[in-house]
Amino acid sequence: MSDFSSSIDAGTDRGAYRVAPDPNDPVILQLDGMLARVLDISANGFSCISEHVKPHMRYRVKLDLPTEPGVITAYVDINLISEDGLARCQFVGLKEEDQEQLHRYVLHRQKAAINAIKSTKSF
Repeated sequence: MSDFSSSIDAGTDRGAYRVAPDPNDPVILQLDGMLARVLDISANGFSCISEHVKPHMRYRVKLDLPTEPGVITAYVDINLISEDGLARCQFVGLKEEDQEQLHRYVLHRQKAAINAIKSTKSF
């Protein structure tokens, strides 16, 4: 995904609009106490590279969204790990206020993507 790419999840069990974090202002993720890089995120889950997690297991996560105050502490189920180590994670029992923070972050990234597209078009 590019800096401003986004898509609707298909086949990842998330069923939500996902966006790539800004590489200059990343989402800080601790997955089972270890830092991992978030490649895309939605209100229902995220993808990351993590070598120490196993599929079909539940892990504790801490997410620090750059546009939101505080840290989200939650649990995720690892639905799938691809051959190249991409872990597809789905939030479990997320608090309503944490889900709202995720919605706001995704919306913020969508607006940034739209503005980037508008600024590159010449009329």
